[in-house]
Amino acid sequence: MTLEEFLRPLYQDLDGVNRFDAVERAGRIARALHPSSRELDLLILFSGLTKWLAKPRNVSRVLLTNAITENELRSAVDSLRRLENPESDSERAVAAALLIDGAGVRGLAERFAHARREGSSVFDVAREEPPPIPGWMPARAREWMIERLEARARFCRAILDELGS
Repeated sequence: MTLEEFLRPLYQDLDGVNRFDAVERAGRIARALHPSSRELDLLILFSGLTKWLAKPRNVSRVLLTNAITENELRSAVDSLRRLENPESDSERAVAAALLIDGAGVRGLAERFAHARREGSSVFDVAREEPPPIPGWMPARAREWMIERLEARARFCRAILDELGS
């Protein structure tokens, strides 16, 4: 069994929705920002499982697949904990990819879906300030982030115009 085959079912939500497509989208972005490597591939695969990996029994389960060494897994877990302030190029590529993936219109659609559960209105979400672009973000990623934020802003402006705000 490959590591991806082992991890893919862990991205299944209780409602049956598979979130592995988010890993694949972020992976495509990260690989466009940084050459593929074992470190990058592991960060991409585990990027949505940080909380799950916090449980020692789950770390043991991953190691039993024999598709990753203990040192590789510990290094990946440490890197995942640093994604808010990434240090390595691989960490910056994955962190940037996750931000870029959530910054555009698709990310806005997800925000609308979550906002309903939180009790926020469409108006509230459309008026939210966009996330700031971190200083560590590579120039190429910054360009993509700006493009997506601009598309998001146009969409939000259209919604607010229709709402008469």
